[in-house]
Amino acid sequence: MKFILFTPHRKLPEIECDSVKLNIADSVDGSFSGAYGIRKGHAKAVFTLKEGRICVLNNNQEVFTADCGEGFATVGGDEVRVTVDSAEI
Repeated sequence: MKFILFTPHRKLPEIECDSVKLNIADSVDGSFSGAYGIRKGHAKAVFTLKEGRICVLNNNQEVFTADCGEGFATVGGDEVRVTVDSAEI
């Protein structure tokens, strides 16, 4: 599966991974509802993200983490694309 992170200033290189953990805002008022994991074969989806840490894992080991601002993620075709307003890597 591929993970791709975009900010207003750059696109990071694609990362091959097994899973991604995101901070999801899924309540009506957009408040944080918890971490959500995505694995290969996940159904197509769009998520609103709250600020927090994104973790990318391969073989159960973190291969990339970033403290990110708010944004959104799209999932489909074994690809996770995350667009956030800021990222501390």
